[in-house]
Amino acid sequence: MDNITVNINDYDIIKSDTINNIKISTARIELFKYITVRVGLYKDNTLIDNRMIEISGTDYANWGTDDNYIINLVLTNLNLTKK
Repeated sequence: MDNITVNINDYDIIKSDTINNIKISTARIELFKYITVRVGLYKDNTLIDNRMIEISGTDYANWGTDDNYIINLVLTNLNLTKK
C-alpha cells in the first residue's frame, strides 16, 4: 500500500518529555551523494521519538571517515548538546 493522506478536523496533540540520550543509525545511503540517518530520542532505555536527518552536499563531503563529524552534525541539527 502506498502512503495515503486523509484530511481530518483539527486535533491538538500536546506531548512533553525529557530525553537523555540518542541513538544514531543509518537509514539510507547513496555513496558519494547522501546519507539519511535515523536518530532515536530516548529517555533512559525508552524510545520517545524518531527523527530522520539527510546529510548531503558539503556536509556529506566534509564527513570523510570521522563519525564524530556525524554526531556533531546531528546534535547541532537537533539543538542538543553532548554531556
